[in-house]
Amino acid sequence: MAQVARERFARRNEEEELRKAFDRLDSTGDGKIDAEELFSLFKWLNHKTSKFEVEDVIWEVDDDGDKCINWPEFQAMYRRCRNDSSGFEPRRLFDVVEFLMTDKDANGTVSVEEVAQILYLRSGKGLLDSQFEEIFGTTDTISAPELNFTEYLRSLELSRKKERATCLSR
Repeated sequence: MAQVARERFARRNEEEELRKAFDRLDSTGDGKIDAEELFSLFKWLNHKTSKFEVEDVIWEVDDDGDKCINWPEFQAMYRRCRNDSSGFEPRRLFDVVEFLMTDKDANGTVSVEEVAQILYLRSGKGLLDSQFEEIFGTTDTISAPELNFTEYLRSLELSRKKERATCLSR
């Protein structure tokens, strides 16, 4: 019963956080995220990337070809990536969104406390230690560092490489 309630709360909370992430990316408030808005966020996060790479991130999600991401495209991207068990969905924008949803205080870093809340709502208590270790490189929640966006992406990349290697060795 408690797990069902946690999952229901997590879904409702996730939708609210998803909307906040979209609104944060849509800095002009026009209901669309364009490459300039995404590039500005990367600059604010001190994440080095080229305009071409940012345009490519937009292209991966832009279903209607207008070089922008609207709310339905944004939601569809998020759902596809959350439900993707193959690992073939383009995840670059998803990773940005996950970071923004986790960075509750909007300071450009994610802390152990911020990550713990998300992980608990999604996975329950049982997987917390292994997921902490994947993200922060340690299960010691007291000494774990805050991660900036680039460090967060690096930890995701390493985790995905380990996962692929495990799948290939089976």
